[in-house]
Amino acid sequence: MIWELLALLVVVCIMILIYRVVKNIFILVLNSVVGFFALYGFNYLLDANVATNVWTALITAIGGIIGFAVVVGCHYLGWAF
Repeated sequence: MIWELLALLVVVCIMILIYRVVKNIFILVLNSVVGFFALYGFNYLLDANVATNVWTALITAIGGIIGFAVVVGCHYLGWAF
């Protein structure tokens, strides 16, 4: 009886861990999609020529809209991108 309860507890802990990892990955993917479309729309509507590459994708994926603002700000200040 105790082994079944212990196995159930282990399975529940593993499921909670998987849920947290998938939730974090889903948020990162959602941020990257929103950031990519914001960057693409910004380039298309304002003809800004901000580079769309791995670095801009990572910054917008991690930072979301704030990361997008950082990329655009660095572009206009001439620091990067």
